[in-house]
Amino acid sequence: MPLSHFLFFLFHPLCIIIKYHILSIGTGTVFVKIPILAVKERMPVFQVVEYKGTKEANYLLLIKQLKALVEDEENRIANLSNASALLNQFLTDINWVGFYLLEKDELVLGPFQGLPACVRIPVGKGVCGTAARERKAIRVPDVEQFPGHIACDARSRSEIVLPLIADGELIGVLDIDSPLKDRFDETDEKYLQMFADVLAQYVK
Repeated sequence: MPLSHFLFFLFHPLCIIIKYHILSIGTGTVFVKIPILAVKERMPVFQVVEYKGTKEANYLLLIKQLKALVEDEENRIANLSNASALLNQFLTDINWVGFYLLEKDELVLGPFQGLPACVRIPVGKGVCGTAARERKAIRVPDVEQFPGHIACDARSRSEIVLPLIADGELIGVLDIDSPLKDRFDETDEKYLQMFADVLAQYVK
């Protein structure tokens, strides 16, 4: 897996740091400081650095970073927005990543990173709608071979969609597109589903 990146959390000098997450990667240790801010003006600063572990280790670190971003925030849109941004800078060779949220019998566009997208997708239609109906991950090596594929970005050649389920209820789906065929493998599916399962607990 090519080196991608992760967000290393830095903070403005005025921040009050009262929580530390210690993340081990192989033989090294990365200290990620997560603040609870006492004053609204004291905002965290984020800097991009490289992931240097194995693909599996990098995904596990990503999931820990997700928890750090969302665990003290109750707003669904804020958490989905940060989750899409986190995935966008972590994953290589993608052209769209974001969420569709279930409303009655439709999936409605939520926070995302990429070109403008289809706003509403009926459950059961396309890759997203099929994943929602079946409540399971769907990995498509070649979108042109998927019956009824809904093309929102003409560059997309492969896709993976993962359900967001909390307390037995479908919340929506995580959708990721790539301009490369066969971009996503079993490891991606396994850990992206873990990512989606964790996130679902904070957006239900």
